[in-house]
Amino acid sequence: MAPAEIEIGRHGLVVERGSRRGLLLPQVPVERHWQWPRFVEETCVKAGLARDAWKDSATRTFGFTTEVFTEESCG
Repeated sequence: MAPAEIEIGRHGLVVERGSRRGLLLPQVPVERHWQWPRFVEETCVKAGLARDAWKDSATRTFGFTTEVFTEESCG
């Protein structure tokens, strides 16, 4: 997934380069009021990479969606 295709609140993100990998869930940027550039940068940092590592062709980004369950929705 190209970082510009990320929909805040819908997509989670995995950034991977070599043996380093970082993952942030879709609700993280919503809770922290981040737009997609910051979301991608923070996922790189979580992977132990430079903030702009996503711009390097050796870095791969993957988007995913989740279902969030709460006690209220289970009742």
